[in-house]
Amino acid sequence: MANDIVELRTGQFSSVFLTLNSSSLTVIKRALAKKVKKSPSFFQNVPVILQLTDVLHKVNLNDLQHLLDEFGIRLIGVSDWQNSLQKELILTANLPIVGKSQQFDEILPEYGYLPPKIIETNIEANQSIYAKNCDLIIHGDVHSGAEVAAEGNIHIYGKLQGRAMAGVNSLIGSIYTQSLEAEFLSVCKRSLYKEKIPTEYLFKAVKITHNKDNLIISPF
Repeated sequence: MANDIVELRTGQFSSVFLTLNSSSLTVIKRALAKKVKKSPSFFQNVPVILQLTDVLHKVNLNDLQHLLDEFGIRLIGVSDWQNSLQKELILTANLPIVGKSQQFDEILPEYGYLPPKIIETNIEANQSIYAKNCDLIIHGDVHSGAEVAAEGNIHIYGKLQGRAMAGVNSLIGSIYTQSLEAEFLSVCKRSLYKEKIPTEYLFKAVKITHNKDNLIISPF
């Protein structure tokens, strides 16, 4: 199965890893426009890390950065560079250097979980809530354009219309919501965009967990 031109997945600190599978800026722009059209607020206030793949060796990083700026993509660094020449190209484009994406899990120590973080109100567009070392409980809706993340589980006693990321920096996590309408879901770095969510689960009370490679959605 062919890769998408533009692939995204969650990483450390609610960041998103961006993988581009084309060296054509025209093709990349078309693919980004398609994703943004389906989820207009997805990139708002979200830090993005670009993975340096083989196909990007032919791309002018300055031009690519200008293209990403058009879509409001806030690039905070480039990962997975392999040699000093690639490192120099990244620095010449005034982009920060970060490590290999597969090594990021080794950077942070493991912590014990604390009591859950409880929010008694709706989470509005452009708001971001992060529950460090604990579960997140929301007695309200997560509106479109909002982001909630937790290093444990996320319990939403209302509608999930924005972005939700559970099990950040962890191998354990689940999302529970009374109505699944999400722009983006991620559990332990396995993710789904709204257009990929099976329609039979939309607007239903569901639990989202994961197996080795994929998210698992089930009613409750």
